[in-house]
Amino acid sequence: MDKKQCNTSQDPEVRKGPWTMEEDLILINYISNHGEGVWNSLAKAAGLKRTGKSCRLRWLNYLRPDVRRGNITPEEQLLIMELHAKWGNRWSKIAKHLPGRTDNEIKNYWRTRIQKHIKQAENSQQQSNSNSEINDHQASTSQVSTMAEPMETYSSPCYQGMLEPFSTQIPNIPDQSSCCTNENNNYWSMEDIWSMQLLNGD
Repeated sequence: MDKKQCNTSQDPEVRKGPWTMEEDLILINYISNHGEGVWNSLAKAAGLKRTGKSCRLRWLNYLRPDVRRGNITPEEQLLIMELHAKWGNRWSKIAKHLPGRTDNEIKNYWRTRIQKHIKQAENSQQQSNSNSEINDHQASTSQVSTMAEPMETYSSPCYQGMLEPFSTQIPNIPDQSSCCTNENNNYWSMEDIWSMQLLNGD
């Protein structure tokens, strides 16, 4: 019970929310004269009703002279990606390799810019892979169907020019007289036979 009462009595003394210009000047003057140190002790010694964590973040992210403001260059972006692949979300350690950049700025840039592009690239890659798998599946199924049920092509026969048209004319029957008259003298005609009968008196 006593600890809770102590904490509640100290809570109103600690300020929260945005920093004022007066607080910024107090922190800048104190650090320029005494340097950085233990932040909880620094806040009390400077007369700021802020926590040590709040003073540290305010100084490192906004007030120190070497803080760089502005867009992150492509070289810095590549370095952030390389160091993040090596150390993960250790932003303070990554910030030490980018002079003038704060860990908070690097963290925000990673989450809002780099990580977003990485997710979009992964989604597009997965979509392209799924489309290629669907195309391969369709191609394999069509190939199997053509192998299982081969299609036979049939073309109607064309007899044009191959066969002569049938002739509807009745063939001429040769005359009997001409049949009997042949170059070969061994065959007698009917006239010869009748003339011989007349001569014989038959």
